[in-house]
Amino acid sequence: MRLDPATLATVASALLVACKPSFQPEAPGGEPSPIAERHHPAAPGGQGAMLAELCLDGLDGRPALAPIAMRAVSWSTEREEFDQAFARGQVPQFVALAFDGTRAGSFAVVGAADVPAAVALGSYTGGAPCVPGGVADGVADRACLVARRGCGLAVAPLGAAGGLLDDERAAPVPTVGGGCVEGADLAIDIDGDGAAERFAIGALLDGARVPNDEVSAVAAPATATCTPRFSTYAVAVPGDGIKVELDVLGVLDLDGDGWREVVLGLRYPDRRTIVVYSATASTARLDLVGEIAPWEP
Repeated sequence: MRLDPATLATVASALLVACKPSFQPEAPGGEPSPIAERHHPAAPGGQGAMLAELCLDGLDGRPALAPIAMRAVSWSTEREEFDQAFARGQVPQFVALAFDGTRAGSFAVVGAADVPAAVALGSYTGGAPCVPGGVADGVADRACLVARRGCGLAVAPLGAAGGLLDDERAAPVPTVGGGCVEGADLAIDIDGDGAAERFAIGALLDGARVPNDEVSAVAAPATATCTPRFSTYAVAVPGDGIKVELDVLGVLDLDGDGWREVVLGLRYPDRRTIVVYSATASTARLDLVGEIAPWEP
């Protein structure tokens, strides 16, 4: 499925699906909902980015990463666009994020391989994603190791073709946020105003236990009191049928528009999937903009 009309880039993983439903405006004459804020425009010039999963022992003990989603004019998970972005040198360097949202290290792209999924190869400098701050002598978070198998998120700004690597152009750490479980809801401050939007955890999956194309915020009876974290693991998703566990892999502003995307991992009995939700029209609604069966190193 193609979300972005522009032809840009792709390298990584089969089984990519993305959906972007149209925003349905409120009926004429109705009073706007207090949580239905309209989207403000992105920063002048825009800011593209690629999100990937980085594994330090991804290929024969070497660091490697697989793209998850890319934002250019709009969101895309088209493999050829990932390939093209790497070939053109538009994402020469990624910042690797630790499970607490801090910088863990830097990954410099040097090539690609098919094993059988296409992945990007490169050199990595830094610590392990499951260690706070990625420090070399830190103690790894057990929940992170179980859920992520030592892998973590990595982000690269989408630059002009022919990008060069140097110390002064190290990939910046995106603005990060956090989420937490409040009763039956996932509380996340999407726009960074200090008030968390709340989304019913059960609403993330449809009757077939697959990710919904969109999830609307629920009216919260009170301010969330749980403590937000960049990542949260092993949350049971209520509903009938297949048992599914939810991992919040990260809450971060990938495209620099001031609104944070939500990266979730879904663990089924026989498979895993990574999904990306973005508030494309309103903080009151998250749209599914990318889904991938994660690369298994």
